[in-house]
Amino acid sequence: MSTPAFYAELRTLRFERVLDAAVEIISLEGWDGLSMTEVAKRSGVPRPSLYKEVGTKSALGRAVVDREVDRFLGRVRAGVTAHPDSLEDGLAAAARGVLEHGRANAVLAAVLQPGHDPGLLALVTVNPDVVLGHATDALSSLLGDAASEALVDSAVRLTVSHLLQPTVDVDEAVDRILKSVRGFA
Repeated sequence: MSTPAFYAELRTLRFERVLDAAVEIISLEGWDGLSMTEVAKRSGVPRPSLYKEVGTKSALGRAVVDREVDRFLGRVRAGVTAHPDSLEDGLAAAARGVLEHGRANAVLAAVLQPGHDPGLLALVTVNPDVVLGHATDALSSLLGDAASEALVDSAVRLTVSHLLQPTVDVDEAVDRILKSVRGFA
């Protein structure tokens, strides 16, 4: 292993520790309980290094959200690629993976918990590129010409809606999403 790769791995590991500490704090205390001092303490990364690496609390929140979005998109990729011959089965598997992961996701639970500062919720919902942009781009690239832009947009928005405001179980949510996207075929 070359020296530059070693240091890059160390930086990545340190950044993951910072994000893990932030997730732990957000999960226990909400967005309003997140402080750079506490992240530094829990991660073992000195505060000056933390500020140099991450910047502000908002930037740290964005990094946490970006990592969680990547994890959700991993579920989308797994669902779609598991069904290369069936658009409908791929979308169903992707939606199911996202919704099941969301039901057990500590960060999402903290974001949606009532009574906390709405800063992280605003980050997730106000800027469409944070979640919707990433998700529609990822799904579009996975499906290619097999799905229209309108189908992809609708599938993503319906899934995110069921994720952020679950009113039915996962099976029913997936059925509703599929019924909606079937109209595009």
